[in-house]
Amino acid sequence: MKRAVFLVFILLFSFSYGSVLTELQKKLSSISSIEASFKQRTYMEDLEQPEEFEGRLFITKPATIKIIYEKPIKQIYFLQDNQLIIYTPEEKQAIKSQLSDQFFLLKLFRAFATEKGLEKLFNVIHEEQKGDFIDVVLNVKGKSKIKKVEMLIKKPLEIEQIFVWDEEGNRMELVFYDLRYKKEPIKLYINIPEDVEIIEY
Repeated sequence: MKRAVFLVFILLFSFSYGSVLTELQKKLSSISSIEASFKQRTYMEDLEQPEEFEGRLFITKPATIKIIYEKPIKQIYFLQDNQLIIYTPEEKQAIKSQLSDQFFLLKLFRAFATEKGLEKLFNVIHEEQKGDFIDVVLNVKGKSKIKKVEMLIKKPLEIEQIFVWDEEGNRMELVFYDLRYKKEPIKLYINIPEDVEIIEY
């Protein structure tokens, strides 16, 4: 009886062990945009307490990402192709930079919005079913300061949590709320007031 229930659960889950990343990539290929609220915790070796952030995430094709951090201070990350702008209204300052491992989450989100982006970015190390979730452990292809990435995915292929470890032992945790896949693209832009200091980094 237990075996029958287990088999039914696997069928209802809509994907099988060992193919989660491929199925997630197919899902992402069928949509045009993603919206979600999130909470982020960053654990660093030299900090006694984790840094905590809250915000909203917007991803739209082709490869445009906007992250609005609302707590503890407002800060906007805007990525289009490899061009990154980090705008902090409170400081009247905007940094312009190129995408790098320093902003790995943006690399990951960009992979959500590009053809076979996840498969190009990651190798699958391990997949394990944990209750209603599939736990996927990944490493980054090629040279990277990121040691390991882990995703918790629930049916129907919704990303619940992301964990990122770097080579220095720092860890970042991201928990998503109200994640929505959308068929329609969304218009993303960033407005930088004229009195804001622009820093090229």
